Amino acid sequence: MSVPPFEGTYLVATGAGMCGLWQPERFEDVSDLGTWEDVVSDVDVLQRHIGEGSFVPLNVGGDGSFQIVVREGARSVREERYTVVSSDPYLLISRGTLSLGGLENIGPYVGGSHEIPIRAGRYAVRVHLVDWEAEPGSTTPTAGPLPDFVVEIHPEYGTEDDYRKSIFTFDKPSLSDQ
Repeated sequence: MSVPPFEGTYLVATGAGMCGLWQPERFEDVSDLGTWEDVVSDVDVLQRHIGEGSFVPLNVGGDGSFQIVVREGARSVREERYTVVSSDPYLLISRGTLSLGGLENIGPYVGGSHEIPIRAGRYAVRVHLVDWEAEPGSTTPTAGPLPDFVVEIHPEYGTEDDYRKSIFTFDKPSLSDQ
């Protein structure tokens, strides 16, 4: 019996400047502020977690509340139409559950993350930033509102060297792109 692909919509808030999707088992020892600072808030350590496939940043460089769709599979045509920028794929390893939340929600110290059931395995994860306000009628959409982010999860491909390892989810546009 095959398991249907996963899809969920979540409201995520952060006051720490970044959201993320992570492997909860990797951060189960984060039970106090000192450990959180050593394991999560240190940029070099967080970047190592990214390279190991235990954390994917949703980083737009600021605080706020965001609607995030996480799915095994591709964006809809409508989501594609209003996508502003997409990340290169990140590696993410699941042991059967992923967590989604603000950076401050990593580990049991504060908690409050969303738990996402997904088959254990290695995945390629792409993050897409959607400009939902660009859609005509975005304040009263008939098809439901577009999210701020769409996170696509696909089976792993390539080697670990093929994946993005940056704490910055999206490349900054160059002057020639404008």
